[in-house]
Amino acid sequence: MTLVQHAKLTAIAALFLLPFWSGMQILLFSIGSIFIDIDHYIFYVFRCRRLSIKGMFEYHEKLFEQKDRIPYAGICIFHTIDFFIIIGILSFYYHIFLYLLIGLLFHFVVDLIYLYRNNYLLGRAYFFIEHFIRKKRHAGYPYF
Repeated sequence: MTLVQHAKLTAIAALFLLPFWSGMQILLFSIGSIFIDIDHYIFYVFRCRRLSIKGMFEYHEKLFEQKDRIPYAGICIFHTIDFFIIIGILSFYYHIFLYLLIGLLFHFVVDLIYLYRNNYLLGRAYFFIEHFIRKKRHAGYPYF
């Protein structure tokens, strides 16, 4: 999904949460839901060795267009179960992380639905260790 699509869905979710949560809680939820995608930029920088934000969007568009040829695109570290567990543990000690975690999970579920609809659920790793196993298994990685 695009950043704009995620922002719109997050805004809609935030409107529904408005009667139940404070402004700070909604802000934290929104930050978790939108800024999770910073890992796409990290992925791009490590893969392409460039810092262009525009280039990152173009790269991910191209990558998704090639999804039927690419068995494994790579890892987005903030989209992993391991990362969610870390944030979940932090939320026991610092309540602020709970709303970030809920935003992260909201984003993750939206991504899963999108990937499922596009037959690409297995295009990314969902655990850190899975990344290293899959990276080793797929010749030609990182593809382009």
